[in-house]
Amino acid sequence: MLVNLILKFLGGIQTKIEQSWVYAWLAKADFTEKYAQGSMTYSVMSALWNWLLKVIKGVQDFTRRIFKNSFTLYLFDLLSEKGFLAIDTYLALFIGLMFVAPHNLWNNLYAFLGAMGFLCWCVMSIASGKVKAKNINKVPVSIIVFCGAIVISTVSAYVISDALRIALFLIASVIFAYCVYASIDTREKLVRFLKIVLFFVTLTALYGIAQRIMGVEVDLEFVDITANEGMPGRVYSTFSNPNNFAQLLVLFMPFMVPVFLSVKSKLEKLLVAGGFCVCLGALAMTYSRSGWVGFAISAVVFVCIYDKRLLVPFGLLVIAAIPFLPDTIMNRIFTIGSMEDSSNSYRLYIWDSCVRMIKDYGLKGLGLGPSSFRAVYPGYASPVAVTAPHSHMLYMEIVLEMGVLGALSFFAYMIAAIKKAAGSMRVMTKELKCYATAGISALSGIAFVCCAEYIWFYPRVMFAFWIVPGLLMAMARIAKN
Repeated sequence: MLVNLILKFLGGIQTKIEQSWVYAWLAKADFTEKYAQGSMTYSVMSALWNWLLKVIKGVQDFTRRIFKNSFTLYLFDLLSEKGFLAIDTYLALFIGLMFVAPHNLWNNLYAFLGAMGFLCWCVMSIASGKVKAKNINKVPVSIIVFCGAIVISTVSAYVISDALRIALFLIASVIFAYCVYASIDTREKLVRFLKIVLFFVTLTALYGIAQRIMGVEVDLEFVDITANEGMPGRVYSTFSNPNNFAQLLVLFMPFMVPVFLSVKSKLEKLLVAGGFCVCLGALAMTYSRSGWVGFAISAVVFVCIYDKRLLVPFGLLVIAAIPFLPDTIMNRIFTIGSMEDSSNSYRLYIWDSCVRMIKDYGLKGLGLGPSSFRAVYPGYASPVAVTAPHSHMLYMEIVLEMGVLGALSFFAYMIAAIKKAAGSMRVMTKELKCYATAGISALSGIAFVCCAEYIWFYPRVMFAFWIVPGLLMAMARIAKN
């Protein structure tokens, strides 16, 4: 009886949501697409784009005539779209290796060089017809404006050298999103891409658990021991910070559910389920409160979209698991929002200072990079929080660094990605809808984390973040095809 009442109540909420103007707005096509197809700006861009593809196609045809029947051409075809490995496979491998590379051996310039390489590969594949992402009109206006804001925020920064460094990472992130969208145009490629990436994410989780077994020293930079008495060292895996590692898991763990439902063999299902449990255990061992809440939000969003009838058993399962949680995790949960924890109270002082900075610099921004932030922050700092590396909030940091133009274009692009996926769900297969649900829930979870963390301060998380909207855009295209 109680379950039926709860389901009826949830069904009523779902009906109200589906009848609301917000849902209708999310479900309908983005008006910028219609505008883009007929605008002069996009006409010029399309002409230049088609000319470039034509030139590249001519060079490719000329090269093939020279190396006709050669071993070099045979080897090239074997390792390209014609052979057993496609660009999406190489891209997934590169992204996976980027995640598992130890922090002390990783250089973020590798990501930029890799992104530029994959961009060139994508353009050449589009020119040859192997990758079908030729229509420049499908590029959202928001992402073009955002790239323009990157340029403006670089040349106008207080410390241009540091701004240039961050600009390279942001450009690489946008390129990763585009390459994911351009290279994944079938259900098979989507599943293959995610299987590879999730395999490497699971490896990072295994390494994190190995750290706990071997022992992790308590780092006072990440733990207030007075408010978290008895808490062990926080695992960080191949990353330098446990919060950053938790953010990676929040972004990709939701995709393990549709992969589990997609695979056919019992062995594969067992491996995926085991990988999810390993990632869940590693997430717990990060002791990242924002990561825990972000994952909880993503789980609730996933269940609500996938099947609201699962909310009741899901809630009962969570309640039943509480008595089995270790005391250190329960104590950490109780410190969420507590002002007795210095890491919580310290953020409030920083945010108060940043609000005053936004009043003076919010229109045009300080410019990209932590150096520009540190150059201005002391003049607005609270006596309690004299120094700060950043604002500890992604949204606030974007406004501070990139101004109104950067912030609006960023939010517009993220909303456009969600709108495309949500609008395509009605024509998606049940399997593809599950993947889109995972993408939307991942962005929902990380959206909360961004309220308490500046997740782009660690570039590898920035790269991971931009991959998700690229996947959503790819899913929308697959559904349309």
